[in-house]
Amino acid sequence: MDPIYLLPGEERCVPFKDSDGVPKIHYTYCSFHGRLFNCTCRSRDEAQKLCEDWLVQQDRCYIN
Repeated sequence: MDPIYLLPGEERCVPFKDSDGVPKIHYTYCSFHGRLFNCTCRSRDEAQKLCEDWLVQQDRCYIN
């Protein structure tokens, strides 16, 4: 797999089929703090929802 270079706020969505032929996507997002979120889901909407949940958790880490 090629290395992924994303700027803060960028996302990448790569469709593929798993070993059973089920269509899936590999989703990657770079937060504004430079942290990467990666997941494999059945749809882009599902991946973005998981990423939003992850971002909320990340924001809580930065609150003083």
